[in-house]
Amino acid sequence: MKTAILIITIWFQAVCFGQVSYKYYSKTELEKDLAFFSEKLTSIHPLFLDKTLRSNWECKLSAMRKSLKDSMTQNEFYLLIAPSLSSLNDGHSYFRIPFDQRILYTKAGGLVFPFFVDIIDGKIFISQYNGDDSTLFVSGEEIIQINGISSANMVLEMQNLFGDSSIANRQKAVANNFRFYIWMIYGFENDYELVIKNKQNMTLQVSVPGVTNEQFQRNIKRFHPQKNELYSLSIDNANKSSILKIKTFGQLESFCAFADSAFLVIKKNKIEKLIIDIRGNGGGRSVVVDSLMNYLTDKPYTQYQKIEIRVSQELKERYKEKYSESYEWIDRYAIDDLVVPDMNLVRPSNNKLRFTGNLFLLTDKTSSSAAATFAGVFKELKLGVIIGEETGGTIGYYGDYWDISTPNTAITFCIAPKRFIQFGGTDIDRGVIPDYLVANYGDSIINFTYSIIKKQRNTNNLYSH
Repeated sequence: MKTAILIITIWFQAVCFGQVSYKYYSKTELEKDLAFFSEKLTSIHPLFLDKTLRSNWECKLSAMRKSLKDSMTQNEFYLLIAPSLSSLNDGHSYFRIPFDQRILYTKAGGLVFPFFVDIIDGKIFISQYNGDDSTLFVSGEEIIQINGISSANMVLEMQNLFGDSSIANRQKAVANNFRFYIWMIYGFENDYELVIKNKQNMTLQVSVPGVTNEQFQRNIKRFHPQKNELYSLSIDNANKSSILKIKTFGQLESFCAFADSAFLVIKKNKIEKLIIDIRGNGGGRSVVVDSLMNYLTDKPYTQYQKIEIRVSQELKERYKEKYSESYEWIDRYAIDDLVVPDMNLVRPSNNKLRFTGNLFLLTDKTSSSAAATFAGVFKELKLGVIIGEETGGTIGYYGDYWDISTPNTAITFCIAPKRFIQFGGTDIDRGVIPDYLVANYGDSIINFTYSIIKKQRNTNNLYSH
C-alpha cells in the first residue's frame, strides 16, 4: 500500500511540474527587445563614445540576433543577452535576474537545490544544508562536481552573467544566486549527485534529493538565525580599541542613527584605536560616506578626482524627473557631450563626537563602489592605516545607474551614464591597495591589525619610561 501511495505521489508531482506553463516570446518580440536594449546601452553608456568599441558591439549584436530562436522563454533570452552586458566589466551595468519562471516553478511544487553556498577563488563550499536529513553535512565541505558537471566550470559560466571588474564580486553574486542558476542554466530539478571533499580531505560521492521551496524554508528554521546587521560596534576596553563594522553605505537614515549612538559610545569609553571594517561592503550612496567622514576628519575633501557625464536624451529626461534642480544645467549640453563638472570641496561639519585617535581600515576583494571610494579618500587624506586586500572597486568605474525594462520580455537592466575617478591610486584599473596586504582568511586580517596595535602600545610604553 505504501509503495502504491509513493508511486502516486511521484506521478502527481511529475504531472504538476509538467503543467508549469511558461510564456514564450516570438522572434519578432525578441528582436524588438534586443534592439531596444542595444539602443539604450549605446546611447547612454560613456564607453560607446568610442567608435571602435561601438563597431565591436555591432558584431556582438549581430551574433545575438542570429542566436534568437523562433520562440524563447524569458530565462532563455536572459541567458543569451546577459553576458553581452557583463563583458563591459562594469559592476553598475548589468541585467537583473528575472524570477517570473522561478516563481511559477516553485509554486507548482518544483524541487530546488537544498544548499546555501560560498564561492571562494572559484571553488564552491557548502555554507548551509537545508535538506531534511540534517546529519548529512556540517558545512565547509567543498563541492567538486554536481550531476557530472565540474563546479569550477559552473562558476566560470555563471560569473559571465554578472558585470564587474572584480572576479570576487562576480563570484559573490553567483553564490547568492547559485540555487537559482543551476536550475535556470542546467535544468537540475530533482536529485543531485555530488562529489564533495570533506574537512578530512576525503573525496566522497553523495546523492541528495531536491526539496520543495516550503521544505527549504521550513528547514532553515532549525539553524540559529544569522545576524544580518548592517552595522555593528564592539568595544575592547582592555585595549582601548573598538571595531566599527559597516556592511553597506546604502541607507542614510539608518546609518546616521547608528553612527550617532556608536560614536557616543566610543567617546564615553575613551577609545584610542578605532578599526573600521568594510570587508564585504558592496557600496551604496556617496552621501552616506560623507556622513561617516564627519566623524573622522575636519579636513575639506572631495570623494572623486573627476566625474565624466555622457549626455543623452535619456539622461536629460531622468534629470527632469528626478533632479529637477539640475535639469537646466544638464539641458544646456548637446547629446553625446562628455561633461566634466567642477569638484566642489566637502567641508565636514563641526562634530563633538569626532574621533581623534588612531584609525585602521579593513578592506577585502569585495569592498566596492562607495566602499572603495571611502577607502580611497581615507588613503588620500592619510586618516590612518589600511589593512587587508586590494579593494574590488577600482579607481576608475562607472555609476549612477538606473533601471530600464525591455518592452516585451520585461527583463530589467541597468546602465551607468557616468564615469568616476576616485582617489587611492594612480592605476584606474586597480583598486585601493592597503598599507599592509593580508589575505582575508578567517580572522587573518583582524589578528594582523591587533598585532600592529600591540606593537604600537609596546612602543608607547617603551618611550613613556
